[in-house]
Amino acid sequence: MRTPFRQTHSFTVLMLTMLMALLTGCAATSASPSATEFNTSTDNVQPELSSATPHAAKTPPPPVVEQYSDVWAKIQHANTIDVHDDAEVRKQRNFFDDKQRFMNQVGERAEPFLYYIVSQLEARNMPLELALLPIVESGYNPLAQANGPAGLWQMIPATGRNFGLTINSAYDGRKDALASTDAVLDYLQHLYDTLDKDWINAVAAYNTGELVIKAAIDKNKAKGKPTDFWSLGIPAKRVQTVPKWLAFIQIIRAPNHYGLKIPTIDNRPFLDRVPAPNGVDIGQIADAAGLSKAEFKIYNPGFRQGVIPSKGKYQIALPLENIGQYQENHDKLYAQKRYDSQSYTVKSGDSLGSIAAKFDMSVKTLKQANNLTSDRLKIGQELTLLTPMVVDDNEPEPAKASSSKANAKADTKVSSKSSAKVKTATSKSAEKPAAKATTYKVKSGDSLDKIARKNKVKLADLMKWNQLNAKSIIKPGQELKIIE
Repeated sequence: MRTPFRQTHSFTVLMLTMLMALLTGCAATSASPSATEFNTSTDNVQPELSSATPHAAKTPPPPVVEQYSDVWAKIQHANTIDVHDDAEVRKQRNFFDDKQRFMNQVGERAEPFLYYIVSQLEARNMPLELALLPIVESGYNPLAQANGPAGLWQMIPATGRNFGLTINSAYDGRKDALASTDAVLDYLQHLYDTLDKDWINAVAAYNTGELVIKAAIDKNKAKGKPTDFWSLGIPAKRVQTVPKWLAFIQIIRAPNHYGLKIPTIDNRPFLDRVPAPNGVDIGQIADAAGLSKAEFKIYNPGFRQGVIPSKGKYQIALPLENIGQYQENHDKLYAQKRYDSQSYTVKSGDSLGSIAAKFDMSVKTLKQANNLTSDRLKIGQELTLLTPMVVDDNEPEPAKASSSKANAKADTKVSSKSSAKVKTATSKSAEKPAAKATTYKVKSGDSLDKIARKNKVKLADLMKWNQLNAKSIIKPGQELKIIE
């Protein structure tokens, strides 16, 4: 009987042992969180740990990544300008509906310049939609020339000069896409500030004239009416640019809706500017940069003649990918023959032979300078005359790309001068006399911008003091009031 008992006892002990192990396991299991519970607990605690850890607080934020890879997309999502459902806007929008060929052309022409324009608008905190104005003005063609207006933005000469552009027989700053952009944005900002802080008013004034829009604003103010563009009631015929511009804003915002595809333009710099070598043939500059002469002219349409003017400071725009090659060949350009250039207008009785003899050059040289394929001339035709440039032996070599040390020295000088000016201004501020008016007599070659800079006053103030606008023409001998 003992044997069965021992077996039963052994079995009982075994069962008890297994039961205890099971209970211990259950207790351990219940004391430990499940996978789900662990993750939840960690998520809940982590923020407190992070905020309490000094190292986490010092972790730098991630770098800002540009949201848009396409510049058009950046404009598309700006949504700064409120476009009303206006009949004239609809009419213009319907006209450009499904005009894919035109949009392809605009995209191709805009590619070198659009990034620069948008980046400048962004830096000035101006509406990005203003970058669409050149579509309306010129189809984004920097060579566009009407009777008076010229360039991407179709500026007239007086406005261009008043806002700092150089315009002469050798160079037209209105056709320089980058320089003219700087001037136009200055002008548009002036119009915005003057015309009740309304960007559509500014564009309207750019089209029809500042005084027209100001008169409409003053009229509405006198009647207690709003002064936004839509409340002014200006006939569409007087401001044709506005409905076209607003129509393109709508088209760019939803191109697919209008049966159009906007060619992408990379959201990165395309061009950069470097000092232009005086007196050098633009064909030689193009070769130095690895460009064709035609390509160089696309990027630098402001130069009217075959060479960079021999006097004055000018800049050339080159694709970023070509600047390295240009800098490598830069010095060689000054070993080439350099020229003085001037313009000559063909008169009755002139011939290539007589003109060449008059200026002591060969007919071949004259024809090459003007890309002439025949000997026929027209009265009034403008010719470029190139004569060998007399180089002063003491003339300094043109500055190369500034080294960091040179920049540091320049910055130090500017900084010290600025500090001196600040100290002087601070010390004299208490004894600053009341503002007084003086007069300035306009000289030959002056512009409003030059006069403002010469007298260290704001251009907008100079115009206000003398009841002038951006299209006003000033003449030598004219007296302008300057308030100091």
